[in-house]
Amino acid sequence: MTAPPSTSNPVSAPVSVEVPAKIPDDFGFTDDHALLRDTARRMMVDRCPLSEVRRLAGDPVGFDPDLYRELAELGWTGLLIDEKYGGAGLDTLSMALILEQTGRALLPGPLWSTIMAALAIDSAGSEEQKQRFLPALARGEAIGALAWSEPGGSWQPDGVNATAGKSPDSDGDGAGYLLDGVKTHVLWADRADVVVAPFVIGDELSLFAIETATTGLAIESENSVDPTRRTARVVFDRVRVPEKARLSAGHAGSWRALHVRGYALLAAETLGAADAILALTRDYACERIQFNRPIGAFQAVKHPLVNVLIAVERARSLVAGAVAGLDGPSGAEISPAVEISARMAKAQATEALNFAADRGIQLHGGFGFTWDCDAHWFFKRALWSAATLGDAIHHRRHLAAYLLGR
Repeated sequence: MTAPPSTSNPVSAPVSVEVPAKIPDDFGFTDDHALLRDTARRMMVDRCPLSEVRRLAGDPVGFDPDLYRELAELGWTGLLIDEKYGGAGLDTLSMALILEQTGRALLPGPLWSTIMAALAIDSAGSEEQKQRFLPALARGEAIGALAWSEPGGSWQPDGVNATAGKSPDSDGDGAGYLLDGVKTHVLWADRADVVVAPFVIGDELSLFAIETATTGLAIESENSVDPTRRTARVVFDRVRVPEKARLSAGHAGSWRALHVRGYALLAAETLGAADAILALTRDYACERIQFNRPIGAFQAVKHPLVNVLIAVERARSLVAGAVAGLDGPSGAEISPAVEISARMAKAQATEALNFAADRGIQLHGGFGFTWDCDAHWFFKRALWSAATLGDAIHHRRHLAAYLLGR
């Protein structure tokens, strides 16, 4: 039995949050979504097997530019961009289904980073800024990056210390801004054409879209735990950018909304990786013979696999709910209820992939600890996914604050 909440204890008091419109029982899933998902899965199976992931991990570029252009031709890079800017203008569920399949394949490349940069410009840019950047991003002719973090390590939207100050006219193209600060772990920054980053101006946060060819901008490659996820430090030392680099509607609210969308979309990709390592381990358990029986017949193997399946399916439901909330009427403002759903999805998907990769390595036995076993690629992706936009503990700490009314 559960005791009724005490009205005298503020910790036990119910929390009032804005509840979005009722989410459909099918999360808005249609036959068109099923076709898109199945097409994306076939594409990844054909063009990005794990043998290709291994090859690209050692490639200087880190991804296949031809494949990236092919994905752009299929509309993946512009899926969420309005048709007037060369995109498809589809819903977030469609994007999540594609990212789930790229996560299954551990696709190396700047798809997710470009999608998030385009979302930032689309939601916070002026008409002129959208016309300038979005068509090239949608067509795959330009690569985008979003600078989420700084050396302090905070994944919170308010963890921004980089600053921007007004710069007088010095070269005839009008007043601009001087940017100072360091952005770390910027995904594919060394290959990007535009980096979207937050800076503090006085007491206010603003977003800037900075072209990587800007004079004085320093991009330093980092060693990433996951070689399919190349990152870099972007150093701003009084880097001068024009007035038009500041996104007109890029403020603290839009930056927070980008985080929430990032939680949900990264959770979808993480879910795909968890499902893939589960399938890889299951197949091995069916093929590996010990004592004249497949090892999958033993309880010590089948029970952990079932536990992984439960974790993956819990993540699937939470991801679907989070994405449906983003596509709902309150998705534009990102209500507290939608943020709660997105944080829950990110926490569970991160935990599911960590657990699935751990069990996958163990159940492959001694082979699981070798370079030849593919399980370690999923373990590396699990480490990267957990360290990006917050791990399960990070999000549950904030969920607890919501639930306890703090």
